[in-house]
Amino acid sequence: MFRRTWKVIVLVVSLTAIAGGLSLVSQDQADVPDEQQVPAPDFTLRTLDGERMALSDLRGKVVLVNFWATWCPPCRREIPDLSRIHTNYEEQGVVVLGVSWDELAADEIKNFAENYKITYPILYGTQSELTQVGRAYDWEGYLPTTYVIDREGNLVDTYIGARNEEFFLAGIEPLL
Repeated sequence: MFRRTWKVIVLVVSLTAIAGGLSLVSQDQADVPDEQQVPAPDFTLRTLDGERMALSDLRGKVVLVNFWATWCPPCRREIPDLSRIHTNYEEQGVVVLGVSWDELAADEIKNFAENYKITYPILYGTQSELTQVGRAYDWEGYLPTTYVIDREGNLVDTYIGARNEEFFLAGIEPLL
């Protein structure tokens, strides 16, 4: 009896801690005054076609920068939702930008992207380049992690963990 009660207490405490932590994961800055907005760090990486692309090239658009990897099951789960958002909201100025944390050649990532029908641009880089990007975003290494950037280039939200289309849309619709 004592063992079962103890397990329930540990479970409740753990779930409470997780729920409290998740509430801190989304750092909504929509109500922050303009002078306190945090500019999203700019970076330049390669597309799967070998072109260089900078985040600043997308100024004027709402951007979801999604840190992911081919080997990450939660990352794979959110790919269809991110692809639909990119396709359905592209005309409204929304861009999903995948940043691959794989240590694979571009053609291997490209094959994965084709198999998973990814509709948004995928960027990759050397380990050194990716490390610089991760540090600039104070990334803690969790995959997937998605950063929401407004049309002015400000970091508005950070989502750690896989999310669904409805969740992402709730975060970007006020920015459209």
